[in-house]
Amino acid sequence: MERKLIIAIVRPFLIDKLVVAFENIKKFPGITVVDAHGFGQTSNKTWDETLNPFHPKKQIEIAAPVEIIDEIIEAIHEHAHTGKTGDGMIFVLPLDQVIRI
Repeated sequence: MERKLIIAIVRPFLIDKLVVAFENIKKFPGITVVDAHGFGQTSNKTWDETLNPFHPKKQIEIAAPVEIIDEIIEAIHEHAHTGKTGDGMIFVLPLDQVIRI
């Protein structure tokens, strides 16, 4: 079964909303959530952001069958999008192997 790895960087307060959305996806494979900090391109930095430009984020990782990748991406985009700068990113990568331990 071909799988891909979805990595999404999102605002921390949206994780619960995303989990509910994922529970509604048939055969959702599971999720790993990691604390992250980062910054991206922005033109409106304040003095405090210059001293500490990192913002708290959550990184989610999902190894999913290709058949449900679009559904997962749609759920992330719909439930993690606030319309403000810094909403995050979604990356989709190929997986060569997935081995259950």
